[in-house]
Amino acid sequence: MAGENKYIHNALKQVHLETSCTSINGFSISGLATYLQFPELDFVVDMGECPLSATSINHVFLTHAHGDHARCLMRHHSLRKMMGVERDSVYYMPASIAKGAKEWIRAEAMFEGVPETKFRLPEICAVEAGQMIPLRYRKDLVLKPFDVKHSVPAMGATLFLHKRKLKDEYLGKTPGEIIELRKSGVEITREVYEPLISFMGDCLGESLKENPEIFKSKILVTECTFLDDEDEPMSRKKGHTHLQHIVNTLEKFDGEIACEKIILTHFSMKYSERHIREMLDKKMPEKFKERIIPFI
Repeated sequence: MAGENKYIHNALKQVHLETSCTSINGFSISGLATYLQFPELDFVVDMGECPLSATSINHVFLTHAHGDHARCLMRHHSLRKMMGVERDSVYYMPASIAKGAKEWIRAEAMFEGVPETKFRLPEICAVEAGQMIPLRYRKDLVLKPFDVKHSVPAMGATLFLHKRKLKDEYLGKTPGEIIELRKSGVEITREVYEPLISFMGDCLGESLKENPEIFKSKILVTECTFLDDEDEPMSRKKGHTHLQHIVNTLEKFDGEIACEKIILTHFSMKYSERHIREMLDKKMPEKFKERIIPFI
């Protein structure tokens, strides 16, 4: 396996996938770097690296504070300023780490020699589980974070498309009748939240079972750090998901899984691409194989 690793473990090698919601560009290998760009949704999950392709994206969600997910957060902010992007990005993160993030950002700026008089914090939005948060520059998209179990405070989230639809009782009305109803003050529409993408971040496999609503999303992105049977105890010790945990969860929620694609990320550095694909083919139930995509 070691001879193959150099072909998949370069954090500058960007993986590209197409889905019905958005393209996904990024990289995710445990301990090296994780960043997932959803360009059509103007959204990034984590910032373990910051390629130039991320600089035009206005919304960043940080799942937790580990360096392979967070270390380039301020690189993103700085690059945008260097490239003349006037709009401030918004950095969403768990409320439990927001204070520490601000202290870290200030310390980094001072280390780089930024004068105190010129230092300005980027816009950090501390989020709590269960909040429905419209994105700053995409009001049609709503972020709903949820707690997951990891070795440090961590969150996943679902990104919803928010729209208004005509209530069922008014579907047969003519345009003229609709106009008259609106003039008379009748509320003829209802709010609809369509789950587009759920992303788990780093988490124990049990977090999948504790958040069954993720399986309503068109796309599910979830970590799969460990694969081999002997690595299952290590997955629990480190707060990560094992392939068998995913298999068990898929079988448990079989009839409720609406996801078009389930994208697996964050594989351990010790696995080669060949080994990853072989283990998925060996362990994954046949009925799910077409929907499972390794992010490598």
